[in-house]
This record gives sequence, C-alpha cells and structure tokens, in this order.
Amino acid sequence: MSLPNPFPGVVQTTVQVTTTINPTKTYEYKQAGTKGTQISVVLDESGSMNSCWDATIAGFNEYVAKQKADTSSGVVYLTLNKFDSPHIKTVFANRPITEVPQLDKMNYRPNGGTNLLDAIGYTIEQTNKFLSTFKREERPGVIIVITTDGAENASTKYNNQTIKDMVKAAEAADWSFIFMGANIDSFSVGSSFGMSANNSVNYSTSNMAGTYSALSATTSRMRSAKAAGVDTLTIYETAMFTDSEKKEME
Repeated sequence: MSLPNPFPGVVQTTVQVTTTINPTKTYEYKQAGTKGTQISVVLDESGSMNSCWDATIAGFNEYVAKQKADTSSGVVYLTLNKFDSPHIKTVFANRPITEVPQLDKMNYRPNGGTNLLDAIGYTIEQTNKFLSTFKREERPGVIIVITTDGAENASTKYNNQTIKDMVKAAEAADWSFIFMGANIDSFSVGSSFGMSANNSVNYSTSNMAGTYSALSATTSRMRSAKAAGVDTLTIYETAMFTDSEKKEME
C-alpha cells in the first residue's frame, strides 16, 4: 500500500536499484565551489533503526533547525535520501534549507535491509547533476553526510571498490564526506569505501540528540571553511569532530 505524500507539492521519489555497473569505469565530478553549501544526507531507514525511530526524527529536525539558524556561510541546499533495501527514497532534493519541512513518522518509517553502497553511489551522482546546473563560479560547496547503524548487506549496483573510486574522484573536486556509523567499526567500514579516519566517526543510537548536535557543529565549521575556499584535505585535518564532540556522540 502506498503512503500519502507527506509534503503536498513535493514529489517523493523512490529508486529501486537492480543492475550492476562496470567496475572499471573512470569517474569525474564537477568542481565544488564557495557560494553556499549543498548538504546531501544519506540516512539509514533500515529495520534496525526502529530502536531509535523517534530520536532520529527529533535529532534530524534539530540538525536542520541549527543549520537554518547559521546564516554566516551563505545559502544551504539540502537533500535527504533514505535507504531501506531494495529502495532509495528521495524525500526532498536540493531544497533551500529555509524551505525544508520536518521529518516525521509519515516520511521516515524504518524497514528493510541496508543497501548503503547503492545509496551513497546514487547520492553522489544526484549531487553531481545538481552542480551541473550552476556555472562553475556560482557553484556551492558540497558536504555528503552518511549515517548508518549497521553493515552493508543488500546493495546490487555499487560495490566497495566502485564507491571508493567515486569518493576519491569527488574529493579531488573538493567535495567533503562525513561517515557516521553505529554498531559497526566506522573506521574499518568507512575505509573499505574510501573514507579516512579523519572524516569517520562512531555514534550511539541511544544518544541521537548528542549525535546530531555534534554533527551540526562540525557541519557549520565545514561550511565556513568551504566558503573561505579551504580544500577538502585541509578541512578533514582541521574542521572535523573535536574530542568533546566525539564524546557527546557516545
């Protein structure tokens, strides 16, 4: 049974991935800019997220509220992609953050498996299409935030090496990534598809409020650095989670 669209006038799209791509493909992405920030959130909606359903909704909404309030680094565009195998669902794409609606139990309903790699690959390609709509000098910076509470178990289109190649190409174009994992070794899992120790972090599903608070603080620092033209490698070395923020996520 199809659920009613929770946002009248907003199309919620669902993608079902069933094919395998060429693992030898070379990737090249549009250079990110300094005119605001595109934040693309890849949010786990698999069945295991039932244990923190309410807290995830509240934490995400607080994250959005804090980023709305931070007007120091220019316009923010926000995309929310959820994954629950075999689906990837775009709740909203490239929306000015001032127009982003609340997450609730109608548009976030944990179910299914963890097609994490497919969701990351889809989001990278979707983000690149958005950057393509801007002249180079007018493009925003890019931050892709990935959150999961479990290991990959259901992707069919992308594998670890493919995502690693895509992330490397995106970072070469000054895109930045944040990988947040619960109930897994985030550093090992993140490394398997191209994340470094600097931009990977563990979080606890029992403390989603602290997790999203720390994420918001880190995002704001990254936005500020991108607006100033700081490259991705330097951002990873200087603007990521502090020790106190990591503690806040436990």
